[in-house]
Amino acid sequence: MGFGIRILLPVVLVRLLTKADIGEYNQFFLIETLIQTVFQLGVNQSQYYFVPRDPRNAGGIFLNCILLNLVLFSIGYTAVGLFRTDVAAWLGMPVLDRFFWYLTAYSILMLLGVATQVFLTARKEFLHAAVYDVGRQVVASIATLIAAFAFKSLEAVIAALVISRALTLAAGLVFVHVRHRGFASERYFDGVWRQVKYGVVLGTAGTVGTLTLRMHELAVSKFFPIETFAVYSQGLKQIPILLFFTQSVAEVALVRFAQLAKDDDWTGIRAFWDEVLGAMYAIGIPVTFLFVAVADPLVRLMYTDRYIEAVPIFQINAAAMLFHLVNPTLVLRALDRNDLTLRNNLAVLLLLPGALYLGMRFGGTTGIIAAHGLMLVCGRLVLQYQLNRSIPERLGIFPTWSAVRTFYAKTWNRGLGLVKR
Repeated sequence: MGFGIRILLPVVLVRLLTKADIGEYNQFFLIETLIQTVFQLGVNQSQYYFVPRDPRNAGGIFLNCILLNLVLFSIGYTAVGLFRTDVAAWLGMPVLDRFFWYLTAYSILMLLGVATQVFLTARKEFLHAAVYDVGRQVVASIATLIAAFAFKSLEAVIAALVISRALTLAAGLVFVHVRHRGFASERYFDGVWRQVKYGVVLGTAGTVGTLTLRMHELAVSKFFPIETFAVYSQGLKQIPILLFFTQSVAEVALVRFAQLAKDDDWTGIRAFWDEVLGAMYAIGIPVTFLFVAVADPLVRLMYTDRYIEAVPIFQINAAAMLFHLVNPTLVLRALDRNDLTLRNNLAVLLLLPGALYLGMRFGGTTGIIAAHGLMLVCGRLVLQYQLNRSIPERLGIFPTWSAVRTFYAKTWNRGLGLVKR
């Protein structure tokens, strides 16, 4: 259901809103993502490291996370608010000034919702975490669709999103408290600075990484008309099979890698790495080839002929998503070697503006997305090389054939089991 509504949402919105509104709608989420990554400092993700190592104080760690997020974002949005008109003009994003208060509320609610989901995952409540994540997406998407149909107004759509995030956050916190005694702890407000120290390195790496991932969108938003950005941003939207799968695998794998690293079990890490790669490649390769092949009719069907220029953007972006298949950050985070990720992301970020400029000069928006994809893949391969230099076992970038075959066999057997039921 969550997949269906996420796919349906942009399909409906392009038929109800103007190109300019679609452009501003996508700018809203672009600026929200950038501000969020700058100020959250990896506090949420620190739970993956600390909760498995100290489960008796998991509630205190979760509470620290909530309070730190509130403090950081209060400071962050106060700073942004003081200069929002100038920042909006410099970025070429008037949506920042126009919807500032909506943006503030949405970001804080969204971040606390993510904190709740990460807490459930770190506690190994994978099913509950997945249901909560899908539930948040479904409620937000339904609220968006209702507002779009009823008012055909961008402001109404954004207001509905804020309300939906508030409702799902409240439901999530109540569930965590009642079902899992989520705030129970032997000690409270203990280890705050350890979380901050861990989170600063991880969060800085995440901030740089997000800037790297989104800089191409900033370039198009700044140097091209809003209608061109609308087309470009629609081309970036994927049917999120691969992204959802890789994120789901990563969330589970991170907890497992953390436990194996704690036990100093490098044989186990190498075996599990191959298992993860097998799953990633088994799904990622066929899905990517499928989307590249059917891009033209798919874009026409989803977004109408008004967005036909998005086809090459869609194809190149789908191919670039292959960089998700090899994720050395899973092991680096388990080892608390986020400094390597940070250095790698900084190097890519420094090289990226020149690459994007050359892409824009020679290929316009298509050149920008091509340069972006090439830099992502190269950066990921270099990070994998750095990981292998720092550990006693070599972890490959390709799975063994047996790992892929095992994944397909397990999936087939599970499917047969469901059919027989």
